[in-house]
Amino acid sequence: MFSARKRTFGEKSGSWPKAGRRLYPRLKKGLKPRVGMRIWLTALFVLVTAFASVVAYEIVRPILEDTLNRASQARFEDVAEQFEAQNQANNDWSVQRIRAFAAIRGLQWGIVSANSGEKLLGDRDLREWHAGVVKNAVKTQNPKMKIEEMQSGARAGQILATYAVPMNATEVTGEKGTAVVFSEFFTESDIENVEKSLDKIERIALLAGALALGLAGIAGYFAATLISRRISRLGVAAERLAAGNFDERIETRVEDEVGSLGATFNAMAASLKGAFEQIRHEKERGSAILDGMTDAVVGVDKDLNAVFLNPRARELLESSDLDFQIRLQEVLAKTRYSGPTTEPEARAGDRIIEIRAAPLEDGALAILRDVTEERRVQRAKAEFIANASHELKTPLTALSGYLEMLEDEEDERVRSEFLKDMRSQTERLQALARTLLDLSRLDANATTFRTEEVDLEDLLHALRRDFGYTGRPMSVHVDENVPPVVTDPTQLHRMLAILLDNALKYSNEGDPVALKLSREDGHAVISITDRGCGIPEAEIPHIFERFYRARGSSRADGTGLGLALAREITDHLGGEIRVQSHPGTGSTFSVALPLTSDTRDGQRSASLS
Repeated sequence: MFSARKRTFGEKSGSWPKAGRRLYPRLKKGLKPRVGMRIWLTALFVLVTAFASVVAYEIVRPILEDTLNRASQARFEDVAEQFEAQNQANNDWSVQRIRAFAAIRGLQWGIVSANSGEKLLGDRDLREWHAGVVKNAVKTQNPKMKIEEMQSGARAGQILATYAVPMNATEVTGEKGTAVVFSEFFTESDIENVEKSLDKIERIALLAGALALGLAGIAGYFAATLISRRISRLGVAAERLAAGNFDERIETRVEDEVGSLGATFNAMAASLKGAFEQIRHEKERGSAILDGMTDAVVGVDKDLNAVFLNPRARELLESSDLDFQIRLQEVLAKTRYSGPTTEPEARAGDRIIEIRAAPLEDGALAILRDVTEERRVQRAKAEFIANASHELKTPLTALSGYLEMLEDEEDERVRSEFLKDMRSQTERLQALARTLLDLSRLDANATTFRTEEVDLEDLLHALRRDFGYTGRPMSVHVDENVPPVVTDPTQLHRMLAILLDNALKYSNEGDPVALKLSREDGHAVISITDRGCGIPEAEIPHIFERFYRARGSSRADGTGLGLALAREITDHLGGEIRVQSHPGTGSTFSVALPLTSDTRDGQRSASLS
């Protein structure tokens, strides 16, 4: 036996009621009647029992009838056997003994001649016997008996039983070839008794059959109820499993076929639960991957209706214009018939989107990648190469021209001027090559930064000494309690030298340049201020781009790589470079370097003491 354990199971609101759910399959199949298993099994039990009863009765009735007929004749057969046994024991053929034997048993008797067929002695009522039995007995000298239905005469329809015993009748009748004959008629009343017995037996058999049918129906109903209840529990469990309740199980108590089916159901439910858990994990993993992608993913059905959008795709489509969405639909429609398709540059406002689409069995999938920055970098690289080629070409062209002129020039003073200019161009070429090499190393992370504790005040004074040859006035102001920083002194010195060189280059002769060291929000800040031409506000966001030179500056004769290199070094040092500038009033470049926790804690302890 088993029962279905009730698990957590909820039906959707608005679903069919139970009666409706049971009726719907029948309506769908054309109003086919649905008969329960209980009715089928009960009817089957009754029909089998009825069939067995009828077959048994048809088989037993002839046997009973024959048995009753034989029972009515058995008495005469017993009489024949008794007479034969008594005759063999006494060998007494006297008329008195024969008469007494027949009278006691209610038989008709006589001594009949086999030759003439006439009765010599005997009861006057003995009028009919089977003459052939008498002749056969005398002929064989053995007792003979025959039971036969009378076909004619007054006793037609009755059964005549004849028993003949050969005898040496000379002592009784004086004639040879005689036999003692006993006969008896089974009358119509005897036959009616047999029929009555058969009718009684038949009534009893019908009553027993009806009782058997009733018991079979009851037993069949209970058996059908037991089986159908177990099957119904399997059906309920299967419905719950189909609804998604994979914890549904069947408790088996009887190890029969239905119990084996329940065990198989449990194994199937466990397998389905594992499979769906794996599918759910894979789905969650896939959703997490798609949701975490920086590229937008769009899935559509065969009618180009969106069926899946990851967060990046929703954000992109919500912020894009109608033209981009139309273009996306065109690409998705094209890939349905042409296979994988790539749209390298689709405009979505001020952004450039690369669309890669591929067909699916029931739709299409598109991956949208924002390549705006990539395209900008590609253009910047192209511009960088073009500018670098131009910057390298200028000093090389000058050097080539000076060499040609030196070949024809004989004046030593002029030759000395040419050599001086060539040296200047060579130094410019070397500086440009060194700067380009430094930038390429920084881009490839091939530059090694060695960190150590650096006293920034000493570094500023060293910078002022290094640029003392210019004769320009330079001041150094240091706030109190600015601790050392942990950084690369060589790269920091080079970056500050670039900023100081620019300050001197873009300011008038005699104008002072101020170097200042201060502390601000956990950072050491180094500022370089000049009183030069300044930078227009629109140009400030571009001054750190490679080969960019501010427009309208008569002093902008550099390569446009210095500030770019300074920015790269600052980023690798973990700092930040800021610019404040106004045209005609000068510029301030500030570099903020982070203070380590040790230097901040040490400074705090010093201030407390």
